[in-house]
Amino acid sequence: MRLLFLIVISFFLLSCNDSKKEKDVFVNGVLEDFSKMPDSVIQKGFAILDTIKLKPVDALVKELRQIPELQEIGVGDKLLSFRLKNGPTMLIKLKEFSSLTRGGSVTKAIPPLMILNKRTIEENTSNVVGAQRGEDRQNKKALILSPYAWQFGEEDDPLVPLKKLPKNRNYKGGVTYKANKTENQRQVSFEDYLSFNDYDVVHFASHGGKTCNLTEGGIELSSNCRTYISTGITYKIKDRQKLLDLIKSKNVRGIALEYGEVFFIPKFFSDAYPEVNNKLFIFSSCQLGQQGDLEITFDNILQNGQLFYWQNTVHAIDAFKAFDNMYDRMLQYGETAPTAFENMPLKLKKNIPYFKKEKERGDSVEVYNYLKMASKGNAMHIIEPISFIDEKTKKDLQEGTVYPFEGVFEDNRPEEASFTLEFLGYTAQEIEEKSMSFSLKVDGTTVLDHVSFLPDNDPYDTIEVTTGQNEKTTLVTFKGVKLKKDLKKNSSVKLEAFFHFSEENYGYQMINVSTGSSDMRIVMKSPDGTINMFFDADNYGLKMTHPAENVTMYSDEEGYIYMNAPGQGWIKTKMSQMLGTVAKLAPINIDFAGLKMNIGSVMHKIPAFAAEVTISMLEKEPKAKKISGGIGSEKTIFIYEGRLTITFDSQKRLESLVESGADIHYYYEEQNITMPNAKTFSMPSFN
Repeated sequence: MRLLFLIVISFFLLSCNDSKKEKDVFVNGVLEDFSKMPDSVIQKGFAILDTIKLKPVDALVKELRQIPELQEIGVGDKLLSFRLKNGPTMLIKLKEFSSLTRGGSVTKAIPPLMILNKRTIEENTSNVVGAQRGEDRQNKKALILSPYAWQFGEEDDPLVPLKKLPKNRNYKGGVTYKANKTENQRQVSFEDYLSFNDYDVVHFASHGGKTCNLTEGGIELSSNCRTYISTGITYKIKDRQKLLDLIKSKNVRGIALEYGEVFFIPKFFSDAYPEVNNKLFIFSSCQLGQQGDLEITFDNILQNGQLFYWQNTVHAIDAFKAFDNMYDRMLQYGETAPTAFENMPLKLKKNIPYFKKEKERGDSVEVYNYLKMASKGNAMHIIEPISFIDEKTKKDLQEGTVYPFEGVFEDNRPEEASFTLEFLGYTAQEIEEKSMSFSLKVDGTTVLDHVSFLPDNDPYDTIEVTTGQNEKTTLVTFKGVKLKKDLKKNSSVKLEAFFHFSEENYGYQMINVSTGSSDMRIVMKSPDGTINMFFDADNYGLKMTHPAENVTMYSDEEGYIYMNAPGQGWIKTKMSQMLGTVAKLAPINIDFAGLKMNIGSVMHKIPAFAAEVTISMLEKEPKAKKISGGIGSEKTIFIYEGRLTITFDSQKRLESLVESGADIHYYYEEQNITMPNAKTFSMPSFN
C-alpha cells in the first residue's frame, strides 16, 4: 500500500510540474478560493486520501512529509490535516466519531480559554431576535440542523428546540428541521448553512475537533491551530467533481475536505456572514472553544447576538440536559439568552466531567467541559416577551377573537376597553428599577404612551398588577382605556403592544381582533309584564314591543318616537310628555347613572347602558361594590346603592340589571330594523 501511495503521488507531482497552465502566483501562500486552486492540486489531495493507510500518527506524519509540495500538516486527537501548496485543507479521520460525544476526546486536561468572554451585558441592552423586521418580527424562524441525528437518537440535543419552539406563538409554522436520520441520508445541504440570515435562531449540532500544525521537529504549534466542524455533507468518489463545482458556484471559503465529508473552519461563517444582527446561535459540537478561533470569528461578525458552544468534549446527554434547561428559561421565563445562561444550574454548564486521564503512578484525574458564550451588543430574547391575555381563558388572546370593547359601535362616540398583558423576562423589581414601560396602539393610534405600571401602590387606580406563573412573569390589566375612536361593528381592530426595555429596544405583539356586533335584543321584565327591545347599531334604530298591551313602538337616531295611532297610521313625535311616558315603561330607574342622551330618544338609554355602564366605570363609583369577578371568574357582579345588581358576562359585556323583582337582560344578537313611514305629529300637550 505504501508503494502504491508513493506511485500515485509521484504521478500527480510530475503532472503538476510539467504543466504550465496552472501556474500559481501564491507560491507559499494559503488559498481559500477553490476557483483559483489548480485542479491537479485538488485531485492530488484526493489521491492521498484514497491511498493512504491509517497507522500510528508518527508514521502518517513521516509518510506525508515525503511529499515535496506539502505545505503544512496538523495533528489532533481525532483528525490529521494537511495542505499541499495552493491546495485546500484535507482531513484524515484518525478515529471514527463516537455516538456518545459530539467530537473527539482529549488526552490532557485543557483549561477553558477566556479570550473574549470579558464582556458583560450592560443594563438596558436587551433586545429581541428579529427586531429589525418591524411588525413581522413576531413571526420568528428557527433553523435546526442535525447531520448526525442517526447517531444520537433520543439524546440528540436539536430535539430540544424542535419540541419546545413550535409551542410558542412566535414560532408556530416557523421551525425548519433538517436532520440526517440514517447514515446514508443527505438532508443537510450547503444551502442550509448559507441560509442563516433567513432565521432568528440557529441550533446546529454535529461533531467538532481541532488540529495543530507541526514543526519540522514534530512539535505542535499551539498558536497555529484550527477548529473543524463536520457538516454532514457527504459525497462519493464519483461525485467529487460535482462537489467542487458546487463549492465554486457558491463562492464559499473555509472548507476542508475529508475522504467522504465536508468540514468547515470558522472562516466559513465570517466569509458567508460579514455582519450578523439580532440572532442567537447554538453550535453544539466538541472542542469548539479550545482555540478561540470560533469565538474570535463571531466576535467580529456579531453586531447584536449570542453564540453558545462547548469548550471541550461534550457527551450528547450533557448537551441535551443543558439546552433543555436553557430553552425553558428563554421560553417559560422569557429571559434573554445571557440571563438564561447565567441562571442555569452550574452543573449543566461548568466543570462537567467527561474524561478520566490515567496518570503514570496509576491514579486518575478528571477532565472537565464548559458551555461558553460569545456575546456582542444586545442580549437577545428569543421570543417577544409581551402578549395579550384573554381574560376568559387566561391564555394568549387568539387572532380574530371578538374582543369585549365597551361602547356602542358606530354611535359617533369613542369606545373604551380594558387590556390584560403578560410581561416576561424580568422580575417586578427589575421592571421598576429599569423604568420599563408600556405603550398601546389601536388601529395605529397611540392610546397609551410609555406608561409605567410599577410600582403598583394605588389599589384604586386603573392599573392592576398581579404575579404570573413564575417570578419573571407579571400580569398587568389597564382598565378603561379610551380608544380615541368610534369602532365599527363586525370589523377588525389592530392591537399593538410595546414593552419598552429602553428607549430604543422593546418587546412587541400585534394581533387583530374583532369588534363583533353592538346589535342587541333586550328583555325587560317586571310584575306588570314583559317588554322586548331590539337595537340595530347600523342605523341606531330601536324597536320596542309590549305583547300584553299589543303595542309596538320605534325610535330613531334623531330622537323621534314612532307610534301606530288608531285611524291615523304611523306618526312620529319628539314631545317631552310622550318621552316621559315611555320612560315609565322601564321596570327600573333608568336614570340611575345620570346618562345624558345626545343621540336618539329616552328609549335609547336602555341599549346605551351596554356602552356606558362598564366594569371600569363601576370600579371607580363609590356607590358600587364588586362582589365577584376576580381572576378566573366567568362573570363580574356589582351591587349599586345596595339595591341594584349589575352583572357582566365573561366577555365583560353588560348582561343584566336586577332590582326588586324587576330586571333588564341583554342578548347580543344581529338585528335589522327599518323605520315605518310616518308623518310628524305635534300637539300642545300630551297626557
